[in-house]
Amino acid sequence: MLALAHVRMRVLSLLRTPAYVVGTLAMPSLILIFLGVGLADTTAEANVIMASFTVFAVMGIAFFQFGVGIAEHRASPWATFERILPASIVVRLAGAVVPAVLFAAAAAGLVILVAHIFMPVALGAVAWLQLGLVLLAGSVPLSLLGVAIGYWVSSRAALPVANIVYLGLAFGGGLFVPPRLFPGLLDAISQCLISRHIAGLAWRAVDGAPWSPAPWLWITCYTVAGFLLAGWGYRRDEGERYR
Repeated sequence: MLALAHVRMRVLSLLRTPAYVVGTLAMPSLILIFLGVGLADTTAEANVIMASFTVFAVMGIAFFQFGVGIAEHRASPWATFERILPASIVVRLAGAVVPAVLFAAAAAGLVILVAHIFMPVALGAVAWLQLGLVLLAGSVPLSLLGVAIGYWVSSRAALPVANIVYLGLAFGGGLFVPPRLFPGLLDAISQCLISRHIAGLAWRAVDGAPWSPAPWLWITCYTVAGFLLAGWGYRRDEGERYR
């Protein structure tokens, strides 16, 4: 119940700034309209482009709505009050990650809607379920990484850091340029990025290709690492502010 209270508080605080929420939700769809729609000549291409931009949308929510948002929230008087509430670090992280997953689903859903309007997208029921599963699973480590940025970086530095991480993972993960076009070194780096593995699973889902266990292992490892990094950042911030 305490975790649900934190989730509710976080969601309501975000909904009270509709311009910020709408802008973050709409940005991936607008970029899809300007950059992706003209590249979709066939249904297969449209499906892959849509899948890439759904991953891009999830990343945007994780890094901007919550990474930058948490960094700014830390400087508020309300954040000081929150620290005296009886809640464990797991509850507090859940209060940040669950809303991130919900907003990520909304952003991805908007991308899917735009793709259906402007592109020849066509997927079967199984492919939709698989794509949804990939986005849900991928949103957890991405959200934890966003939370880590929020607790490790100051409010002034959070936006540029989030931009660097966001765009770096987007380009390095092959969301805008197909990985087959990467030079050898970039491809080797890309293979270690969480965005590459989430996108790879999403591409396979819309293509109807079988999944391999390796990307899921990467997602699991990034989830554990993100949780540890976010928790460490939370404890570090708590020690600096309230010792």
